Amino acid sequence: MSSGLAGKTVVVTGASGALGSAIAMRFVEGGARAVGLVDIDRASLSEAVESLRGGGAEIVPMVLDVTDHDAVQSNYSDFAQRWGRIDVAINNAGIAAPSARIHNVRPEDFRRVVDVNLMGTFNCMKAAITSMRATGGGAIVNTGSVAGFTTWSHLSPYGASKAAVIQLTKSAAAEYAKEGIRVNCVCPGTFVTRFHANMPDGAMDDVLNRHPLGRFGTPDEIAAAYVYLAGDDAQWITGSSLVIDGGMSIG
Repeated sequence: MSSGLAGKTVVVTGASGALGSAIAMRFVEGGARAVGLVDIDRASLSEAVESLRGGGAEIVPMVLDVTDHDAVQSNYSDFAQRWGRIDVAINNAGIAAPSARIHNVRPEDFRRVVDVNLMGTFNCMKAAITSMRATGGGAIVNTGSVAGFTTWSHLSPYGASKAAVIQLTKSAAAEYAKEGIRVNCVCPGTFVTRFHANMPDGAMDDVLNRHPLGRFGTPDEIAAAYVYLAGDDAQWITGSSLVIDGGMSIG
């Protein structure tokens, strides 16, 4: 069955990371005609662009800080004007604070996580919704996390920000359903990225043991959920949080 992505225009934030680049690749392979790649890291973004060229889609790099409201609105507006619309918006940019118990978390670290993970998602949703309302609808998929509804010690800023993203997803789905805009969320379990490079010895073994399937996920496995929620097979799904976590959250 066709995913219905052929000819679509897509914007992906956090596009140079392991998950973001896997998501973008999935959309290119699905026949999207234009894929906007948003990231704050110019060098990493250039690498992501090169890895996607030749796949049939026009790749549009956008070096952009998602916490900059006005810059986000301007860049998304330019993309929509160039390609006629934004059909799909993937809000995947995110960071984590240094691991610490709450009494040791620096306020500036907590605030930065909220700014990127929550306010960045809000800014990009707002820009995409503005375009989608003018063109008859679209699909938005946000990146939540199982940390948004399960307990992870020493990760309070990240968990709080992702819980807020899950709730923001539901609010937006309710507000824009009648305008043809579906808003959903993917909540991944653990897949190994550069975020885990500085974990204490043995910490990843403990995390692995929380996944009943006995392994971590891969970015490509998780990326498949974004394609599904953005595509035609999910036309009756909105306001949902799709958990992709190897069974971790059932324990």
